[in-house]
Formats: sequence, structure tokens, C-alpha cells
Amino acid sequence: MVPLVEIPRAKWPELRDLFRNGWPDGAVPFCFLDTQIAYPNLDEFCKVKVYSPDGDMTNGFVAVYNTSNTVEAYEVMIQPLQSIEKIEGALTDSKVIDWTRVLCVTSATPVVEECLRRLEKQLGIHGNTEGNKAFKHFLDANSMPFELSNPPDTYVAELKPEHLHIIDETWTFHSDRSYKFFESLLRNHLTYVLYSTKEDHPLAWVTISWEGALTHLYCIEEHRRKGYAEYIIKCAVNDQLKKGKHVLGYTLVKNVKAQNLFDKLNFRRIGYDTWIDISKE
Repeated sequence: MVPLVEIPRAKWPELRDLFRNGWPDGAVPFCFLDTQIAYPNLDEFCKVKVYSPDGDMTNGFVAVYNTSNTVEAYEVMIQPLQSIEKIEGALTDSKVIDWTRVLCVTSATPVVEECLRRLEKQLGIHGNTEGNKAFKHFLDANSMPFELSNPPDTYVAELKPEHLHIIDETWTFHSDRSYKFFESLLRNHLTYVLYSTKEDHPLAWVTISWEGALTHLYCIEEHRRKGYAEYIIKCAVNDQLKKGKHVLGYTLVKNVKAQNLFDKLNFRRIGYDTWIDISKE
């Protein structure tokens, strides 16, 4: 029997809904799959494939996708449902993941991290987690929307193509590939920008990543301490709630300011995930 069997896209809603059990522990895989389902054109950027041990979705899933500009590097998301035992066994035997390539295991829970530590010697790999831990912040789809009133001389709109380079170049993870990343979010209407009515220039922005979480919250330096970042998050949250979506955010453990903002906006902290860079020993 094949250790990891691909789950066709038509079954992704069924797989997604299995993660409602023990809510909100399953919020990350739920939002990940829900975003792929709601925005199928994102596949042009990330080309997600989803697998379950023995094809049994009750075992959870392993998703494989390429967001780099090379065929050598790719990302993996590992999301067990109850026990990780089946996934752990499948990872040792499956050819779906080529452990000799450059890869990152994204959004790894402590259970997944422990699993990979157990597999290091067996697979001949090493996982680096330094500086890659982030708290998860969650707002349920049934939450009350925020009351909003535009700051003076501003308006909110989707990102305009002529400003895409600004959003890209200010991102912490800017790379040769990141422009395509934000272009993909723009095409799928997953960007929220606070614009100046005087100069028609972006002041602050946030996006919904193809993984289903708020990302790249940023305010132009000369316009900080005006509440613009908080305001644009509220706009994004209200729009997502209107669409019946849950809202997920991440903050690196050292980013106390961002954590305090999510707390202020009544997001619930639901633990932490780690991004694990895998290299061959």
C-alpha cells in the first residue's frame, strides 16, 4: 500500500471539516484548506498537493507545495488529526517528500516538531528552528465586526498594481519570488490597503496569505503612531467575517508590540507554531 495517497481537490472540503473537532486547535489546517478551496487560482502560485496516510483522511494530511523560484526548494505542512503515529510512519516510507532537497516544514505544532526530531537519525536530516517560533492568534467567524470610521484624508481599497513593488520591497521575507507572491494575492482580492486621498499613495496595509493567515502588516514609517495599522487590520477582519471566514494571525515570539495589538483586538491566543528548516545531514 502507498504510504501517502493524494487527496483529490474535490475531497478537500470534507478533509477541512474534520479539523473542526477540538476547535480551535484545528484552526491552522482548517484555514489553510479553506483558503485553497475558496481561491483555487492561488494554485498558479503555490501548486498545493495534499496527501493522507493510506488515503484515510481521518489520519490528517501532509501538504506539499513549491513557493520558491527553484525546483530544488519546497515547503511541507504536516497536520495530524488525533495521533501523529500514522503520519510519522508514512514519512519514513513515502517518496512524496524528497528529504535531500531544501525544504521547510511550515506551521509545525510541538507534536509535529517532536515527530521530526524522532525521525532525524532515521531520515538523515537536521531541523533548524532558531528564531522561527510564532504565536497563533485566532478570531472565530462568529465574532462581532468592528465599528469603523475612516481616518481623515484616507480611504481603503485593494492593492493597486502600480504599488505592488512597495508592498513587496517592504516585506521582511522579500526575495526574487515574493513579487509573484503578492501579485497572486492581488489577483485573488486578498489585499487591504489604507490610501491617502491627497496623494493616492499607500499608508498602511495587510494581506491574507495563501496559507489563510493575516500577513505583512505594515505602516509607512512617517505615518506610524496614527493608528493606521490597527485600522487596516480591523478592515481586513470585518471583510473576512462578512465572508463567513475565521481569521488567523501569527506573531514572532519577540514581536511583543504585534502580540499586544492582536490581544487588544480580542484575538484568542491558541498556542504557537514553528517553521522548521530541514537540511540533509
